[in-house]
Amino acid sequence: MDEKNLKEALSHTFKELEFHNISISIYRCDFQKLRVAHDSVHEFRYLAANIVKSEEQCYTRSAFLLYHWEASDRAHLSFLNALMGHYNAAYTLLRNTLELIIKGAFWECLAHKKYRKTAEIVEKESGKKIENYKITLTSVLDKAISENPSIEDELENCSVSILDAISPFFEGNEETIPNKKKIIPNVKVMVKQLAFWGIFDPIQEVTDPVEYIYGLYSELSDDVHVTLDRTDIGRRLLSGKELFETEVIVEELNKYCENLHKVMDIGIVAELNIFEDYITQDDKTRVWLKERLADITMLGLNYSSTKIMEVLR
Repeated sequence: MDEKNLKEALSHTFKELEFHNISISIYRCDFQKLRVAHDSVHEFRYLAANIVKSEEQCYTRSAFLLYHWEASDRAHLSFLNALMGHYNAAYTLLRNTLELIIKGAFWECLAHKKYRKTAEIVEKESGKKIENYKITLTSVLDKAISENPSIEDELENCSVSILDAISPFFEGNEETIPNKKKIIPNVKVMVKQLAFWGIFDPIQEVTDPVEYIYGLYSELSDDVHVTLDRTDIGRRLLSGKELFETEVIVEELNKYCENLHKVMDIGIVAELNIFEDYITQDDKTRVWLKERLADITMLGLNYSSTKIMEVLR
């Protein structure tokens, strides 16, 4: 491709992406809300990189780290879409971000025996009863471990291997694996179980973590399921904008930033709880986290800053 065609292709692509809306969004929005939302994504992303110090630690928490990296990437992409005026895409990616955080924490915990043995919510609220026996995700894992005891050590040492252990439930269909959907817990059950395990501590000191987190997830789902007023055209209609032009809607952008900020606060809380033993066992990490506390507090990440203070006591 010659230089002229390349420039034309790039110019056309940038126009389609509505890149020009980025500067308009930054100029017109509540800049403080935008800044703290953006910087919160960076805090979420780089906390793990500074807490996890060794290859062994990385493998031990690899299930969470896999989802965490994906979540931070999706959060950034969501933010950029919001700046460009693609609000439905931004919110859809934001729900995806929250779901990645929830599932990453859930699979991480379930890989470890101390959590798996207290998975009471999973046992009660998911699974399928067949005659006098109830099949649940934990019973499936327990059966696999009883048949091959080495799996337990593998899960403890490399938590991401839990995804191999349960892969048939993702790869199979209802014909090959009956009741597949009932055996894998839904997001609400995962949130309940994580709250029971204390992964959202200290959110429960202020509000019901299940209502708060799953409520936010449900609200974001309206964009995923394209409820009419959550489509971009619906938003433009309600805002009195031109229906078929991608315009910046300041109120929508400000609201989006608030929601992104909430999701990142939840994510950092989960992150801190997942890595709490790494923090408490390493003096350098504690010193570094103490230095980060001021910035995290300034960003209004209230649940996160409270958790950090608890960990550093």
